[in-house]
Amino acid sequence: MEVRRVQKFGKSTLMISLPAEWVKEVGLSSGESVYLEVDEDGSLKVYPPNMKVQNVSREMKVSISNTVMPEIITRIIYGLYILGFDKIDIESKEKAFSEDLLRKIKEAVRSLIGYEITTQTIDYVQIQSFLDPTKYTMTSLLNRLATNLKQMLHYLNLGIKEASRTFLQETVELEKEIDRLYYLALRQLLLSQTNRSLAYMIGVKRIQLIGNRILIKAIEEAADEVSEAVNDLLSLTPQELEEVKDNWNKTYDLIEQAIVLIDHATRALSKEDMKIINETMEELRTLRRVLITESTNFETTNSKNTKNYRVSIVVRSLHLRLYNAIRRMEPIVEIAFNRSLENIKEILID
Repeated sequence: MEVRRVQKFGKSTLMISLPAEWVKEVGLSSGESVYLEVDEDGSLKVYPPNMKVQNVSREMKVSISNTVMPEIITRIIYGLYILGFDKIDIESKEKAFSEDLLRKIKEAVRSLIGYEITTQTIDYVQIQSFLDPTKYTMTSLLNRLATNLKQMLHYLNLGIKEASRTFLQETVELEKEIDRLYYLALRQLLLSQTNRSLAYMIGVKRIQLIGNRILIKAIEEAADEVSEAVNDLLSLTPQELEEVKDNWNKTYDLIEQAIVLIDHATRALSKEDMKIINETMEELRTLRRVLITESTNFETTNSKNTKNYRVSIVVRSLHLRLYNAIRRMEPIVEIAFNRSLENIKEILID
């Protein structure tokens, strides 16, 4: 480790000179700007303006037999994407890919932002990443995830109000987009662990890596709960869906409250007001209790009506799925509360 003396320049400016070898190595010239980052341990990092934010291209070769379960290639592609691989060469051990295997490869690539098939023959597929990681900050990804989750609930509300399978299906499509954003956010987090220059540019602090992982997983799991509720509704006949519509007034209020609280939970991340964040935590818990009560009440009211038996099950499931979705928001608010304490030296509560 090299030691340099701090010198005073003018009345209040403190300066140190940059190592000549480092300046030459990175091609730094007089008048150029450098990036400064204060790390969690109090150390200061200096990044040159032309520092590459992408590591050396990571490549993987996969040889696969048609006799394996096709789902394994989906998991392999997803895993390599999350780990930051830029090119995947997939070869068949037989003369050609099976129909199921080729379909799974294409489906996986379509569901991952930035991945494209660049070469395809009957026994070979090459996948390449055209992703610029500097274009996707963690804040923007979290905002997009939260926005899509709220839109899912809006379409769920419309689907019930209009007894519309089209609106309900739109909710399912939005859940797929949330999965795409989730995988991208995971990839960004893992790249940030090994590339601190990229981490600085996309706003990922080392101390917040685990918290960010929990945040994106919470939203993804909440979206899964809403999607499952919609799939239950889509399993109903048109006549049964009309019966659900008859209960829309009560359902509307619950879904609207869920949308508002999801908005409050995600916005809490950008606030440093502990009292407001604490109020949001209590609101989430209150809505959870209301959802459980409504689920119990609906089941009791309709238990003797055999005609509405399937509808009763689906509506009860809807309440429980919303309950679980709201529960997934609680870690987000807890992380927001903890982050509000990170940079303060004294706590005053009035």
